[in-house]
Amino acid sequence: MQEKTSDRVGQMMKVLLIDDEKMALEYLENIVSWEMYGFEVVGTLTDARQALKVFRKTRPDLVVSDVCMQGMDGLDFAAAIREIDQNTHILFLSGYKNFDYVKEAIRLGIDDYLLKSDMDEELFATKILKIREKIEREQQKKQYTESMIFKELFLKNVEEKEYKGILGETEYIRLHKKYYYMILTQRRIPRFLSEYFPGLCQEGYLDEFYLKMLVQKQSDLGELKNIAVFAVSDTDVLAVFELKGNVISQKDIYQRLYCLADRIFREVNQRDKNSFDLFFYSEGCAVRPFGKFYRENRSQFDRCYVRQNPQIMELMICSPPVPEGQAELTVSWEQICETLRVVDRERMAAYMDTVLTAIEQEDYITYLWYVKGIVMAMSRFELLLKGVQSGRRFSLSESAGQYDLRNPYDMVKFFQYKFEEISRISGEQYETAYSSSIQEAMSYIQKNYACEDMSTNLVAKQVNLSVSWLSTKFKEEVGVGISDYLNNLRIQKAKQLFDEQDYMIYEVAGKVGFASSQYFSKIFKQITGVTPNEYRRMNRMNPE
Repeated sequence: MQEKTSDRVGQMMKVLLIDDEKMALEYLENIVSWEMYGFEVVGTLTDARQALKVFRKTRPDLVVSDVCMQGMDGLDFAAAIREIDQNTHILFLSGYKNFDYVKEAIRLGIDDYLLKSDMDEELFATKILKIREKIEREQQKKQYTESMIFKELFLKNVEEKEYKGILGETEYIRLHKKYYYMILTQRRIPRFLSEYFPGLCQEGYLDEFYLKMLVQKQSDLGELKNIAVFAVSDTDVLAVFELKGNVISQKDIYQRLYCLADRIFREVNQRDKNSFDLFFYSEGCAVRPFGKFYRENRSQFDRCYVRQNPQIMELMICSPPVPEGQAELTVSWEQICETLRVVDRERMAAYMDTVLTAIEQEDYITYLWYVKGIVMAMSRFELLLKGVQSGRRFSLSESAGQYDLRNPYDMVKFFQYKFEEISRISGEQYETAYSSSIQEAMSYIQKNYACEDMSTNLVAKQVNLSVSWLSTKFKEEVGVGISDYLNNLRIQKAKQLFDEQDYMIYEVAGKVGFASSQYFSKIFKQITGVTPNEYRRMNRMNPE
């Protein structure tokens, strides 16, 4: 006996039962627990003509019917069904063997034929489960085909009439039906930053299969049926839904859609650490016009760049206007570069204030303008700015991995940190930037960075200072702790070794003081934004 459990099935399938003998019909209704096997009985009838009316109304996935019935027999009933729906599955039952019946049943595309004398729970369950698996495969194939057509309608604006010749009437009508939509959009740092932080930009892999399974699972729990899920860009996945049951009020549609959106939003962001915003559209429209609406209102998605945390948002009929008081975009990256060169704190603070105001007002245009200008300006100091005392070179990508650059407030903190780094290194060009005790500590670290035992305790011992005082003073003057300073120095030296010769990763790790190549790789990625292997490949592709 096959295991009776609803866990092995997905959504419920509809079954219609017909037998002109009342006792036989009751036996058929109770021979198995239909619900256990994933079926919902939508009708039990003794009259085939009445059953045909119920069939038209309910469109069951499976019909179980006696062959020999008074009035309209099973074969005539099956032929009438085939005129309405070619895809419905049929299981015939008969009280005796009859080759002519079997031959005609085969012609009508009947799934199976079972003698009533052979029927018991185990055999019957085997038959209906076999048919159910066949239905599931067909539905999966149909859903895949429907998803591909919806994707073309949405992205390419292909007109529905192009599919009229290859779809049945019912499927073609579905292309014009009103649906409801959600778009999961993955939070990433602005695209133009990929040139400066390639490692961070490559981390955003869009797991379309996982999102499809998540949406399907959550929609099975509610009152909306998921029709299709597919990626519409490298950051956006579209989910298409239709209502289950009768037409309801717009308020109820909104509530159902929002409740489903909330469940999906919570689960995906719990798994992916606050990586997705979710937009929903409850007005209802066909797929092709919604694709046009999506393209015309992309600005609503761009506002995510200035939001600190992911949100659930309703897509508006038209894009909201740009906030009043938008900053004039007259500042060039060259002006910002000059601000950095002369270390003009007042002007840099004004830039940061403008960025913060843009975030508060959700003015993503100003925000992206300044982010791009500041990054371009800072990149001009890459490896060209070098401290006289410390020998430290400025690197824009160093420590970027320690900030979530999808978060606009983290982006501001990163810029402030890099400005202070430029300020400290620039200060070494003109005067001693650090107190004598901190210079001594830095000098010791620079000479002995390759020692695996290097630690704050060891440095404090060498310069005759307490660990707590040295740690506090070092961070106060240098801007980073001793461990971070040491790791940054080691990674700088590692990059130099990779640049000079084609070393193995474990060789470089040992030469710069890391006992473990795995830990070295982790710190390298955290500071530079790329793995050692990625850095070596980039060097080979771009030789000096």
